[in-house]
Amino acid sequence: MTGTLWGCAMVNGTPPPGSAPLFQTDATDTVVLQAVHREQETLLSTCTQHRSCDQVHFTRAMVALFQNREAAAASFRESIAVAPNGPFADSSVRWIRFLANRTFQPASADEPNGALAVMKGLVRTWLGQQHAAGASVAFKNPSLVVHSLRQRIRDRDKRIAELTDQLSALKQIDSDAHRTSKLSLPRTPSQ
Repeated sequence: MTGTLWGCAMVNGTPPPGSAPLFQTDATDTVVLQAVHREQETLLSTCTQHRSCDQVHFTRAMVALFQNREAAAASFRESIAVAPNGPFADSSVRWIRFLANRTFQPASADEPNGALAVMKGLVRTWLGQQHAAGASVAFKNPSLVVHSLRQRIRDRDKRIAELTDQLSALKQIDSDAHRTSKLSLPRTPSQ
């Protein structure tokens, strides 16, 4: 859904101010962002079982800074909501204020010596650490990985069953249509 809205905004020339990313991505960012996003999605499904989810929401917000400022602010708010006195609450409040007061300036977002460039570097460092930590958690706690993989398999199997049912219905419709067309064709007399 977000991708569709982003695509529509780009067709019109400029993205809506709140949905624009704060930081522009490059090839290196994209690889790390995708990996951290996948890891955080896995952790989000199990974080309440093992620990508070504030760090997961905070990290998801940091990823969203490269995608959509509104989504980032929403994740920062979620981080505060699950742990109002937690270690990420103050930083989340400051990020929310910063995003709310920031006007959209795409050209200045990646100035090599600007404050945003420094912030982008710090966010990249944070995400790199989270990616490294996520990889070590996967090795230390394979049950998280197993849970995630089982969930993916269940989702995939459900989707396969839905598609199989749809294919069967389409085959039946095709068969009925073919049978009807044979019955309605006039026969030519034999000579």
